Amino acid sequence: MARSKNRGTKGRNQVIRVAWRASRPGLIAVGIFSAFINVLKFSVPLYMLHAFDRVPASRSIETLVMLTLIVIVALIAGLALEVVRRRMLSRWGIWIEQQFGVRLLHASLANRSISDTPTAPEALGELSTLRSFVTRSAASWLDVVWAPLFFFGIYLIHPLLGALGVGTIVVLLLLGPLQDLITRGTRRASRQAESAADRIVAGAERNIETVGALTMSTSLTERWRRSNIAHLEERDRSEANIALFRTMMRGLGQCFRIAMIGVGIWLFLQNEATLGGIFAARMMGGFGYALAERAVREWRSLKEAGASYQRVKQMLSEEGEREASVADTTSEAELIVDSVSFRYYGRRDYVVRRLSVEVGRGELLLIIGDAATGKTTLSRLLIGLLQPQYGQIRLGDVEIWRLPPEMRTQLIGYLPQHTELFHGTVRENIARMGEGNFSEVLAAAKLANIHDTVVRLPQGYDTEISEDTTGLSGSERKRIALARAIYGAPRLLVLDEPAANLDRPSRRAMEAAIVELKRAGTSIIMTQTAPSVRSSRIADKFLTLGGSEPEISVAAGANDVPGRPGTADLRAVK
Repeated sequence: MARSKNRGTKGRNQVIRVAWRASRPGLIAVGIFSAFINVLKFSVPLYMLHAFDRVPASRSIETLVMLTLIVIVALIAGLALEVVRRRMLSRWGIWIEQQFGVRLLHASLANRSISDTPTAPEALGELSTLRSFVTRSAASWLDVVWAPLFFFGIYLIHPLLGALGVGTIVVLLLLGPLQDLITRGTRRASRQAESAADRIVAGAERNIETVGALTMSTSLTERWRRSNIAHLEERDRSEANIALFRTMMRGLGQCFRIAMIGVGIWLFLQNEATLGGIFAARMMGGFGYALAERAVREWRSLKEAGASYQRVKQMLSEEGEREASVADTTSEAELIVDSVSFRYYGRRDYVVRRLSVEVGRGELLLIIGDAATGKTTLSRLLIGLLQPQYGQIRLGDVEIWRLPPEMRTQLIGYLPQHTELFHGTVRENIARMGEGNFSEVLAAAKLANIHDTVVRLPQGYDTEISEDTTGLSGSERKRIALARAIYGAPRLLVLDEPAANLDRPSRRAMEAAIVELKRAGTSIIMTQTAPSVRSSRIADKFLTLGGSEPEISVAAGANDVPGRPGTADLRAVK
């Protein structure tokens, strides 16, 4: 029995643990650098303390020069360590994206059978949030842990000055969450309005022919204008609130520094503090407040990074949940649909209810039904893009949605109802965006009756094409997509309305290809609204959708036309 390369939730969590373990030496170094950076900042208040208290008393120029040189060296060393630390965090952020970017993109593209799996942009966006936090904000949170040490130094100079610093920090810490709470609604509204405006533009670009032919540009522009204005207004309100809070924080810091000087001079007049101590306390208070203020400003980024980390961890765990033990004979097993029921999230009615059918090797199941009867949904269930709420869809003993992606690539071919071409060569499109075996590419193209068309292109199979490529008809695009579906002679082939956009010769070539694939042992599921006589003759089983219960019929003979009264034994599938 072969075992998939996926290692389950434990294995995917192991990936996170391995990444943390690999990062540990660098993180320790960053922590040590942070300690030195902040300890070296004490050189300035110590310089103030000695320069104002000891140097005037001793009138020693040598002492002043040495103190000045020492503090300059300490400051330069701190700045150098800061540069190195920033560089290390930047490289770590890039390393994180390199480590998990491929995994997350692969998981989001391959694991769409899980209904709440994030889209590829969402998954990569979460990773980008993590990288941005590491490279831009992590240093603030590494430094803020040293802020109490600065205020403890103030307390050692005089408890009253220490209490003043602690009180100021308490007010600052209240301002951070309050800012996030007040601006949360406007930020959410701004994002929603921006998304609506982007969807309008993307939809117009995607359907540019319809927009131009029906002169819809004016109405679409007006809709975009309203959404964009809403986005700009909400964004302006959010930025105004953020600017207000940042001004309050900056003002609080200025008042704190003035209060430190004022209270310190009063203590000096009371003979409870020296001038050097006052200025040293003022410097330490400034350092401590700056560290706390910078961290408070990054409060939202910390929350977002924490949420993104949990979502990334969950996505990797969900990928691991697909682990399956796969028998060596799975590729020879029949397709089994066992009491499957499915409905979309938020819908009351089931699209597929209690459906059971078996398709053996070399058999063709023809699914018949009007529009909106669930043919496309059933096709997506059969290839593992959707996961049924009840029942199972298996190849032998293994559910299709749990098959590892590399095995699904070998076993399953799929032609969607709406043809999509990818940016790349014709060869790459047929080979599923890989280099592929050229002999198999040729075989698939000839079987799909597109070979002669391809060789007449400027660079033949090396011609660059994409979704926007002109010069290819809808039928030719469909046949390239059909060649991609049958590339590698898959064990299971699902064709969703394959005859759409095909002319009669192309339909005949497709039906001939189906016959050849059946002879090779491929199980084929094909959906059609109105099946042709030829399709009906080559089908082995029929599934009719649209009634209260799905109905399955078995072909009575090679020369009969199944689906007509008297040629098949119809039975409701319970």
